[in-house]
Amino acid sequence: MDEMLMEFLSESSEQIESASAQIVDFERNPDDAALISSIFRLVHTIKGTCGFLGLERLQRLTHHAESLIGCLREGATATPTVVSAILTAVDQVKVLLGDLEEAGHEPEGDDSALIALLEHQVAICQGAEVEATEATQVVEPVAEIAQPAPETREIEAAVEPVAAPSPKAPEPSLEEKLANPQTQESLDALVASLRAAKLDVRRQAPQTGAAPATPTPPPTPASKSSESAADDRRAKGADTIRINLNTLERIMNLVSELVLTRNQLIELTRHKEDETLKSPLQRLSTMTTDLQDAVMRARMQPVERVFSNLPRMIRDLANDLGKKINLVTEGADTELDRQLIDLIRDPLTHLVRNCADHGIEMPEERLRAGKPAAGTVRVSAAHEAGQITIEIADDGRGLDITKIKAKAIQVGIATPQQLERMGDDEIYRFIFAAGFSTADKVTNVSGRGVGMDVVRENIQTIGGSVALSSTPGKGAKFALKIPLTLAIAPALIVEASGQRFALPQHSVVEAVGLNAGEHKIEFVQGSKILQLREAVLPIGSLAELLHLAAPKTPIAEAEQLAVIMRVGAHSFGITVDAVVDVQEIVVKPMGGSLSHLSSFSGHTILGDGSVVLILDPNGVCQSLGLEQSRESSASAVESGALRGDCTRLVYFRAGSGVDKVLPLSNIARIETVHSDKIEMSNGMMLMQHQGRLMPIVTAAPDVMVKEGDNTVFVISPDGEPFGLLIDAIVDIIEEKLDVEIAGDQPGIVGAAEINGKVVELLDVVHFIDIARPQAERPKDRKSRLLLVDDAAFFRDMLAATLQAHGFEVVKCGTGAQALATLTHSGAFDAALIDVSLPDLAGYELADRLREAGAQFPMIAIAPYATREILRAAEEAGMVGAVGKFQRNQMLDLIRDCIEQQTEATRDDAYFAGAAA
Repeated sequence: MDEMLMEFLSESSEQIESASAQIVDFERNPDDAALISSIFRLVHTIKGTCGFLGLERLQRLTHHAESLIGCLREGATATPTVVSAILTAVDQVKVLLGDLEEAGHEPEGDDSALIALLEHQVAICQGAEVEATEATQVVEPVAEIAQPAPETREIEAAVEPVAAPSPKAPEPSLEEKLANPQTQESLDALVASLRAAKLDVRRQAPQTGAAPATPTPPPTPASKSSESAADDRRAKGADTIRINLNTLERIMNLVSELVLTRNQLIELTRHKEDETLKSPLQRLSTMTTDLQDAVMRARMQPVERVFSNLPRMIRDLANDLGKKINLVTEGADTELDRQLIDLIRDPLTHLVRNCADHGIEMPEERLRAGKPAAGTVRVSAAHEAGQITIEIADDGRGLDITKIKAKAIQVGIATPQQLERMGDDEIYRFIFAAGFSTADKVTNVSGRGVGMDVVRENIQTIGGSVALSSTPGKGAKFALKIPLTLAIAPALIVEASGQRFALPQHSVVEAVGLNAGEHKIEFVQGSKILQLREAVLPIGSLAELLHLAAPKTPIAEAEQLAVIMRVGAHSFGITVDAVVDVQEIVVKPMGGSLSHLSSFSGHTILGDGSVVLILDPNGVCQSLGLEQSRESSASAVESGALRGDCTRLVYFRAGSGVDKVLPLSNIARIETVHSDKIEMSNGMMLMQHQGRLMPIVTAAPDVMVKEGDNTVFVISPDGEPFGLLIDAIVDIIEEKLDVEIAGDQPGIVGAAEINGKVVELLDVVHFIDIARPQAERPKDRKSRLLLVDDAAFFRDMLAATLQAHGFEVVKCGTGAQALATLTHSGAFDAALIDVSLPDLAGYELADRLREAGAQFPMIAIAPYATREILRAAEEAGMVGAVGKFQRNQMLDLIRDCIEQQTEATRDDAYFAGAAA
């Protein structure tokens, strides 16, 4: 292909994309004269170059598009019909440019229908009258012409009836044409193109898809100021050159090989004490890193290249769907590897279309909900911890969890029982299943269930992840986390069963040793979990996940390392024998015969010449079963309670009576204590715990200290721990606990049936009284609390705990009872309200209590206080949210809000007295 033609195609593609985005922007800002002038110049430049290159079809089409744009520049109204006609012409220009690039010559074809449409709109703008029948004949073929561009809308119905055009005027003479100012502008553009075409390297300022912040006014041929402006632009343009992408790719490959060579040299010098090599090698390493950074920056392009197509798409979708939608983009200058920009274009487009179609409501529905008629889709990009985070959010209705549940049951990917135990976030993730759609009908926009699974698969293929959150009535948000580049990446080199693997550093949170007492791996229901500070994470062995043969001398688990990782919403750990090194690796793709292995994303060559496989964090996550379990296991373990009515319990024996149970969340630690470590003082058993003496009480009167090891539960209700001595742990279970018979013995809440056996639920408050006499316990002022919870077990358990800490508690089982209690029982200092009451949602009850005159702070309670619950509680005017098993946090929150309320009341009284 001719070099000049290639240059034209490259420039024109950018210019036409820029014009398309600016036209949509002008429709929203029709008073922006500078913007329409910029659009006119772009189309005018393309037209002039087409004429010079002899591209008659493109010249003719752009000429008529320019005429219609000229009408807008002269003050004509930018109606949707006019804008659609211009965009249709722009789409056809894109198609012709694509065909020209593919074939090497201008394609044959007839654009008369589209040209007639443009002339028709020019006539309307100029006030002419043509017959409606002719207008109809003109519009019919337009859809066919615009067909290759999927976002182009048909506009037959929008054309106003007008009369036939007047006869054409006589062709002007050559002298008259040359005297025409428009002809002079075209000649200027042509001369500029000829001068530029003579250069071996084309120099020009970078172009973007968005309108310039301060566009220059249209040039006047005889103006000296315009000449000086052109000189300024040429001076600025000299800072950049256009480089062939293949050349840049070749440079990147050479830099990658240089990085490999550097790593090999570093590896060699580690085993040799040669001082003469250290200095030049260090300089080589620094220069290689600088060169690598420079080439990486050259490959980077702003995500605005992707964002620039969104305004047009949102405009067309809004018109097709009959909605009003505003698009807000942020961080368009955030840079990403060009290869990744091309790969994320389709997933991003699909998510934005989904927000517009499924998320944003119709204007009348939004008005009824107290929202503005126009919805907003917000797309933002930002650097975050070595990755790019792109968020797509809308302020629409949010995901319909009822529809998602019904569809999940219908297609057989979940049962009603499973859904009952799942949290909202887990259920929302069903939309990523193949073929899953909650749309009532199939449209051109959506409803076929094809897309969301492909979105996640495409993002995971490039080493990224997709997270989803939604708030009913407020909107949904998708967060894409994408690596900065696919070429070179920092990685941990880990070892398992004698083999080394590379683990991308962007997914690694930390690495911890397992020999420390606070980092323990335990088994719960046959699954491994890691106790890491306040969190409990699922964990697996890398050797087991990859089915590696055990080494001859296996490393004990206590000597291994746990690498903590995060992929999307999942946090988990993998155990490795060692972290060998941290280095930058050159990422090479997997071979065809190995590409099906989901646990690996590629391979690399280390400094010693060995080839190692690169682990795919998403694949490791799936191997652990986190994708299949949809976070239910991790969430249940982390919260200390299952979703719904199930509770995580320690099932144990204590004394000669029936077996006992205790909520796992009540237990801070489980200690194995030798009998030599337990001493007696003043009739109380004591043991050393974290450098201080801790009292021990027995879980039943006939529990005795045995010779050898004993099991002690460490319970710490408010930071002051005590031990509960038992005989033996039977199991850790997850069951729905209904106390059927109230206990009549001290220390027993009541009896329940679990797996056909009767068990007793211990009363922790009773043992607090024994371990810490009243005089030693913290003294809380007698505050009055309203506790609203429909589950008798939680209601009694929380009331006992709060009463043990000096609070007066009034219990209610429904929202109606709470409202009646407020009327008849006077004021309260604070309220604890379950978020899922049977008759009235907890957030709604808070509003009703305030309407009834309540001025005390209200706290939302749930089995597990998720971010969504906390956000919803704050939106409902509640002071916060806390899990029912998080006793310390609950007590702190109650004390804080009561103290703040007291100070506010005191201040009000002071100012009232001062005013009096």
